[in-house]
Amino acid sequence: MFEINKQSDVPLYQQLIHEVKKYVDARVLKENDKLPSESEICREYNLSRTIVRMAMNALEKEGYIYKLRGKGSYVSSPKIYQDRSGFSKFYDDMRSLGKVPVSKILYVKVKEPNEHVRAKMNLAEGDLVVKLVWIRYGNQEPLIYETIYFNYSMVQGIENMDLTTKKLYDILADEFGIKAIQGKELFYPCKIGGSEAKHLMLDEGELGMKVERTVYHGNKILEYTQSTVRGDRFVYMTSFAGSLKK
Repeated sequence: MFEINKQSDVPLYQQLIHEVKKYVDARVLKENDKLPSESEICREYNLSRTIVRMAMNALEKEGYIYKLRGKGSYVSSPKIYQDRSGFSKFYDDMRSLGKVPVSKILYVKVKEPNEHVRAKMNLAEGDLVVKLVWIRYGNQEPLIYETIYFNYSMVQGIENMDLTTKKLYDILADEFGIKAIQGKELFYPCKIGGSEAKHLMLDEGELGMKVERTVYHGNKILEYTQSTVRGDRFVYMTSFAGSLKK
């Protein structure tokens, strides 16, 4: 199946990684397909166990495969590609991938924000926010741990609404006449730990992506969101147009 060239300058373990990725991306190897065992790959391609193990470990860290103790290695679910050029809607993204989007609320409450959130949202002393913490799922797989702060003066009563059966931005539009059209996002890598790792069913220290989103309504900040995204499941994309200059 795989093409390994021992005359190439490319290290053998990198060739094996490339070959597995190629077959996964082409859907020749599909979700939950079982890969040949490490010993079978060693025999078939005359590779050392060290080389094969290096390749399998790298593929597991990148989210291409998962291992079951005593059973072997299997192909993981396809990566989730999200275009972050505009307002990304988790619900729509999951539906487009044939997945069932579900949100499980851990916490929702009207409260005074801490100093960090107050500064991020340009709020005055005594202003209130609605703090919403939830887990976003696709096909019962936890994908995103998200904490959302809304300026309560703009969404009074939202804490009493059902926020899990309708898209959040649709609720803002239908119930409060708010259509989010302007915002900004900040992305940076992170190691996932604590309760976030537990809720996302990850080991502490696994890599993820932090996303900070600020959404405006007029000249006020409507929303400030902190998301922890599973790094093994998501690939973010952006689009651009215009002339390139050096």
